[in-house]
Amino acid sequence: MKRYFTIALAAVACLFLRAEEKLGDIKNVGGMDFLLLREFNTPEENSAFQRNVQIMRRYSQVIGAIKKKLETTSDEKEKAALEAKLKQLQDEFKINEQTMRKAYAFATNRNYRLVTLESHICTHISKDELSSMRFADGSPIDPLKTFERNGNVFYRGISISGVKENEEFQRILGSMITRKTESDELRKQLASTTDPTKQLEISKNLSAIEKAIKETDSSMRKKYSVKEKTDYIIEVAKSKLYLMLTPEEAADIQKEKASKK
Repeated sequence: MKRYFTIALAAVACLFLRAEEKLGDIKNVGGMDFLLLREFNTPEENSAFQRNVQIMRRYSQVIGAIKKKLETTSDEKEKAALEAKLKQLQDEFKINEQTMRKAYAFATNRNYRLVTLESHICTHISKDELSSMRFADGSPIDPLKTFERNGNVFYRGISISGVKENEEFQRILGSMITRKTESDELRKQLASTTDPTKQLEISKNLSAIEKAIKETDSSMRKKYSVKEKTDYIIEVAKSKLYLMLTPEEAADIQKEKASKK
């Protein structure tokens, strides 16, 4: 059973915004039709949806890995254990998939676009700052803008509003994440080779990438007024989920709407 999981930020996200858009509306972007399926209007709603999608993704990845291993194993005992585990995971996957359908009308074999309308850069609050309810620079902490996550307290102090603005912000974050992944991979290569020439080449590339990461991070902090050496997390506050339609589906929906007028 093939799974796609193509929930992504649209490359043409700014074209998704339209005044007075309602659930069930269809728009054509880049020659493709999209149905506005859901709106998430709080950080909690966005977090819950994205967390649930990640759970489904992980299930799909593990199921795929077990299937691949079953194709290569010849040990009957190991094969039986893998088949039992596979059935368990597939059963759990189906239950979770039914929950996603009920909660979000979300199917794992369809394509979606998740467009961010508003996000927050949330900075970490230290224990000393929390106890005095003031930041290190003496400015007051608004308790209504604080929240706890994984045992840490964060402050929603910086908001980014607008589809285009969030698209630009996501590009910056995406660039840093990609380079961080490249950096981690180079570190693994450096640790596994004893060839001096390769070590020198890898070290040069690693140095260049880490410099680029620092420069991008510094530029981002300056642009969005995030203090240097301050830990932060990104929180999506408002977003819209679009379902990509086939031409036939779009035509059928439009006909149904026209018949009700």
